Amino acid sequence: MDRSFKISYSILCFPRLFVRRPEYIYGVVFGTKMAVDILYVFMPPFGGRGRGNMAYQIFEMADGQRVALYAQGNSIFSCLLPFMRGMTPAEVKADYLAHLSAAVFRDTVCYVYENLEHKVVIDTLGASPARILLSDGTGGYGFENLQLVVRENGLYLFYQVRRKGEKAGLYVCMPYRENVWGTVFEGEDGSWQVELLAAEGQTQLLCLDRRGGRLRLYDWQQDAEFVQRRFMEEAAHEKQVEALKASWQEEKALLESGKEELQAEAMAKLGEFQQEKEERMIQCRKEYESRVERLRTEYEGKLSQCREGYEAQLERAKQQYNELAQTAVKLQQIGRKWRDKYFGRSEEKENV
Repeated sequence: MDRSFKISYSILCFPRLFVRRPEYIYGVVFGTKMAVDILYVFMPPFGGRGRGNMAYQIFEMADGQRVALYAQGNSIFSCLLPFMRGMTPAEVKADYLAHLSAAVFRDTVCYVYENLEHKVVIDTLGASPARILLSDGTGGYGFENLQLVVRENGLYLFYQVRRKGEKAGLYVCMPYRENVWGTVFEGEDGSWQVELLAAEGQTQLLCLDRRGGRLRLYDWQQDAEFVQRRFMEEAAHEKQVEALKASWQEEKALLESGKEELQAEAMAKLGEFQQEKEERMIQCRKEYESRVERLRTEYEGKLSQCREGYEAQLERAKQQYNELAQTAVKLQQIGRKWRDKYFGRSEEKENV
């Protein structure tokens, strides 16, 4: 199963043995390598002090088995579901005072609570021994809002420390790893509940003050390192919007005032462009006419040369023709002369 985190609201019916009048039902799914559904059903305040307040947590394991864990009086009980007639819940702790929280970690139900000696104890429903995580010592402070959270392959405990006359802070530790302690924030009064969020490829921690309705958002970077993401207050947001509006109005006024200047500059540029275009057209026309005139002159010169050559050839042909004609006339005269001589001798012979 892919690691994931989601929040869901549902209506769940419980046997009368467990719930007399459920007022609020809250469901969370922590993604681990096994599919584990953790459903919290409680009567406000959750895990509050007092023998009459009971907190119920039901875990559905990957194999389908359901385990219920709840506190009543100074005892913590567990049992398997569905609860049949004749079954008796097993008492796992008899020194419970307040702040029961549980989660499934590595196929084991882990739970944490504050005992009657005001010490924060973590234990499991398995065979592992209980461990004392926090002790009030002599500083006159107490612990509240204990919350177990599973992130990837680690188990984390978020808790608040309250001293007399001081505001509470939110802290974190890893119960099964030594020397992993951290501070989410300090000096902020309230009853803070944490939720895991997955956004932008990283894990984020959302802190909700259940009394004051305030929110805090942190980027969960390492085991106990948190970087806050600031929320903008409504008044600051309105001031920023007003500042943006004023800046926009100022820019709009500057644009309006410079509009005529821009138009005049654009018309001047357009006039310069038109004038440059006309000058360029005149220059191109002159170059064209000059080139045409030069080509015409060259053509007429070549044509005149061709005409003169043709006339010279024609004159030589006429001269040759006349010479040939004169030669032909001379030949004709010579022919007539010889003819006359020939026929004249013949006539003389006949007369003799």
